[in-house]
Amino acid sequence: MNITVSIDEDVYEKFCIAMNLTKDAENDAIETCMRWYIAKTFEKASQDYNPKAAARKTADESNDYYGKAIQRIPVWALKPTQYNHKIIRAYFEAVAATGRATIDAMEHLCSDKNVPELYVPTFKNNYSQMKIDGPKSYGKVFEDDGDTVTIWSEVEDTLMKYKNSFYSDEV
Repeated sequence: MNITVSIDEDVYEKFCIAMNLTKDAENDAIETCMRWYIAKTFEKASQDYNPKAAARKTADESNDYYGKAIQRIPVWALKPTQYNHKIIRAYFEAVAATGRATIDAMEHLCSDKNVPELYVPTFKNNYSQMKIDGPKSYGKVFEDDGDTVTIWSEVEDTLMKYKNSFYSDEV
């Protein structure tokens, strides 16, 4: 069967690099990904019907990842080469320049290789990780409406406490 899909350019670039490493053909690699997705989806669906798995899931939910970034922001503040630090800095720079931050403005700031203190080659992936609060995320820092970016209210006090480590309005 032939299919056509649209995927993020960065994801496809990494997919091609991975295929070069494994020497897999593109169709074989995509089929492997689809099989993995099917298996994971069916595994998750089957757990809904398994009382023991449901009990484990409830227990896992008590491992609350809520506000994970609150503990991480002080660490990011000290590591200006980390992508999280650079994205937060881009947020503050965008706000300082125009009074608000947008996804496009932040991505633009993080796309210039000549500005290493802001350059994040995988901006979209890293930014999206900073919008979710879960077991495999960096921790939620931002929310957006598809355009305007705001600081998540749960971490705002902590982030503002460390703002000067990310961005200084003094020139």
